[in-house]
Amino acid sequence: MKKITKAYLMLAAVTFTVQTMGLGYTTSVKAATSTTTSQAESVQLISKTFEQLLRQPDKLPQAFTYLQKHIQSIPASQATIMVLHLENAQNQQLDSYAKTLYPASVQTKINQIYKPSDSFTNVIIRSSDVNLKKLLTQTRDAGYKLETAEGMYYPVINYEKYKVFGKHTTTDIRSYIDIMAMESGQAATKDAALRIGYQQLAGRVLAQEAFLNQYPHSNRTQAIKKLHDLYFFYTFYGTNNTPLFDYDTGKIHPNAKKGYQFVVQRNMDSKSTYIQKLKAFMTLLDQNGDQRTTQVSTWLKKNVPSN
Repeated sequence: MKKITKAYLMLAAVTFTVQTMGLGYTTSVKAATSTTTSQAESVQLISKTFEQLLRQPDKLPQAFTYLQKHIQSIPASQATIMVLHLENAQNQQLDSYAKTLYPASVQTKINQIYKPSDSFTNVIIRSSDVNLKKLLTQTRDAGYKLETAEGMYYPVINYEKYKVFGKHTTTDIRSYIDIMAMESGQAATKDAALRIGYQQLAGRVLAQEAFLNQYPHSNRTQAIKKLHDLYFFYTFYGTNNTPLFDYDTGKIHPNAKKGYQFVVQRNMDSKSTYIQKLKAFMTLLDQNGDQRTTQVSTWLKKNVPSN
């Protein structure tokens, strides 16, 4: 009888232990599920709040700040969507922000204190006009930077600010931000003149070409394609105020020839379409005394159509 009782007690203890373990497992699963649900709800709330801010034109600065604060708390896929939506909103509202700077009174006030390469912050600090400070601060905080051309001051998207978002997005958008940050950091052209060196121009085309090859189906492929086509054209023709060939002599700009030769030599084994065309172009120029002869013009018309 004692043996039976002892055996029964042992069986009961084992059963109790198994049941307890089962309860513990169930509790753990419930806790994990609850945590996952809570995280999903948090991401959904962040996204919803952000999108609501974007729908209000005067809330763009708050949307920008909100995304900076919360982007590290959301998955890369969702973060990417939010970053692209922010860029869309900035593009849509760019004209509205630009118009606030267009009145002659505003342009005059900026011009009186502006110094070359000034940012919005520089002008804000230097100004004593309360209304101008408020206007420029709003524009800066909405994610724009100050640019000037042909005597006018205007805003452009400040992609350098997007770099804080890049590490939280998908790799294609991270690369897109890097390319666009270079553009907003130093515009390639201004007042129809080339403002960067020829090696730098070629380097940008190569970066754009690499993006197009690596991410043919990215949400921003078409945007980079437009930029690439424009810079490709600049390479072989120059700009209105910085033509590749001198209008009087017909000779290629000497700095362009040197710069392109260096790029070709540095990428001699590259299979890049751009490098192959640049290499053929350099060879052709060598054969034509660096002048835009009929042969060179025919090659350009065939390989780099101007329209």
